[in-house]
Amino acid sequence: MAKQGVSVKELAKELGLTSQQVLDRCRIEGVAVQNSITKLSARQEQAVRAWFRKNGPKTPEKDLP
Repeated sequence: MAKQGVSVKELAKELGLTSQQVLDRCRIEGVAVQNSITKLSARQEQAVRAWFRKNGPKTPEKDLP
């Protein structure tokens, strides 16, 4: 049986982020996520980890003053 993916919420907690931060970045990057319980594939999980490892958490530009 294939391993189920990690949810956005679980991954955000592990990375020390809010679910909203991860959801916003996924949407900016074109990853289809509906909410914090959406399960990510292994490839998507790796991408999210890489985004936050390289750049640290970022607020989407639309939220900047």
